[in-house]
Amino acid sequence: MKYFLSLGSNIEPKKNLDLAIGALGKILDEMNCSAIYQTKAEGFEGEDFLNLVISGNSSLSFKSLNKKLKSIEDITGRDREAPKFSARTLDIDIVLQLNDKEEILFESDEISKYSFVSEPLKELL
Repeated sequence: MKYFLSLGSNIEPKKNLDLAIGALGKILDEMNCSAIYQTKAEGFEGEDFLNLVISGNSSLSFKSLNKKLKSIEDITGRDREAPKFSARTLDIDIVLQLNDKEEILFESDEISKYSFVSEPLKELL
């Protein structure tokens, strides 16, 4: 499977994104990273976010990969009780999943909703 992951952080973003990229390098084969985009906080007043998209291959199922992504978020101290639109140490979402024939198995609505997802994603497609 080929996965495309959206990453974002506005609490110690450089440190937390570096940690995430390192951890994902151990999970994904043939990993590629988009440029890092600085974007305004969406839905609340706060520090700017740093966002990027990472692509890579994995034999993990969607559910298994998502579980690993949540554990990476937890390492950075992600507060799961915080409101949806709030400052965060790290957010990693699967935004696109392709099978070996490049057919779309999953496509997040975040791609069409947010330019901080769609713009870096375009670099890797």
